[in-house]
Amino acid sequence: MPSLRLMSLFLLAFCAGPVHAEWRSLPYADLAKMPLMLKKVDPEGIYRAYYQAKPAKGQATLPADLKMQVSTGGQVVPVPIQTDGRVDLPIRQDWSDAGAQVQVNQPKGTISVSFIMNSRTPPGTRMTYGQLTESVPVLERGIKEMAGMLSLFAPKVKQVVLKFEKGTPQTATLALPDGKKKAWKTNVEGQIQLPWEPDWSPGIVVLSAPLKGIDQVMK
Repeated sequence: MPSLRLMSLFLLAFCAGPVHAEWRSLPYADLAKMPLMLKKVDPEGIYRAYYQAKPAKGQATLPADLKMQVSTGGQVVPVPIQTDGRVDLPIRQDWSDAGAQVQVNQPKGTISVSFIMNSRTPPGTRMTYGQLTESVPVLERGIKEMAGMLSLFAPKVKQVVLKFEKGTPQTATLALPDGKKKAWKTNVEGQIQLPWEPDWSPGIVVLSAPLKGIDQVMK
């Protein structure tokens, strides 16, 4: 589960052909797998996930007439696509089990679709380390769920990236229950790469300014 903004975990590429090609299909279950997994491991909704349509390599813009739909059980359900390319695909286990198909009205090589995951940004400037890193256990559960028996060899979270407004140096300090303290400063990108240490969970973190975003680094 990568860029965490995670990502192009899943990529569709639909390649060249006539502009008004017939509808093309792919299994709905392939697209629903990641969102369904996330629902299972993230009941609190810490992550916001969606599909994003972008022009394929060599294409300048998304087709003006781009449409998607789900065909299932004899019905056709239109899939809303926002002006920024966000695809609001309905996620339903019953459609996945029933062998539904996602259909797109574009030829191959016209668009690519990536699965995006963004963790919510903890508010305020004072919180426990556990609250600050709330997204990591969810991500680890998701990795374990997807990897199954191979979870031992799956990537693990190494760092949590704290993102601040660029231009002004910021700090993060951590006070642990045993009295030890740690401190970090932003780099030139306005980020702090905080180590992922589950044992630090009860520690108190104080930020010099509210976060603009948060991410995770895998190893």
